[in-house]
Amino acid sequence: MDVVSFILGLVVGVVVVGFAIELGLRRITRGAPATQPTHKWTLAEIKNPRIIAETMGIIDLPPNAKIVVNEYPNKAMFKGMAVKHHSGIKGNFIIGDDRALILSGPIEEAELGLWTVEKDTMQKLNRYFEDSWAKGTSLFDDETTQ
Repeated sequence: MDVVSFILGLVVGVVVVGFAIELGLRRITRGAPATQPTHKWTLAEIKNPRIIAETMGIIDLPPNAKIVVNEYPNKAMFKGMAVKHHSGIKGNFIIGDDRALILSGPIEEAELGLWTVEKDTMQKLNRYFEDSWAKGTSLFDDETTQ
């Protein structure tokens, strides 16, 4: 009986150690992160930008951008663009077709921000933009916004 117990214990021990080694050596592969910090970005990276700006800094804006803004340095920077004013805006972010950039400060290049492609976050930002756009007033009285 002692020999059988010894052999059985040895076999069970070898099997357990083998499983432990296999689990320890297994590499967990991760996909690309859904959110990444950045301090180097340009508006040219974002297709069809929709901008929410609690504070708009000095930046070159593409003519196809839709913008809802609260504070801005110069009204002339928006001439010929689809722009609305909304005094209740909170936050600064830019939504594109495939990703969004959430900024820590005013809409200015080199401002610290977070890129995200996370689906739920993109949907919430899009809803916030659409609600703000609907409640905003045209920045230029003589022009119609789309």
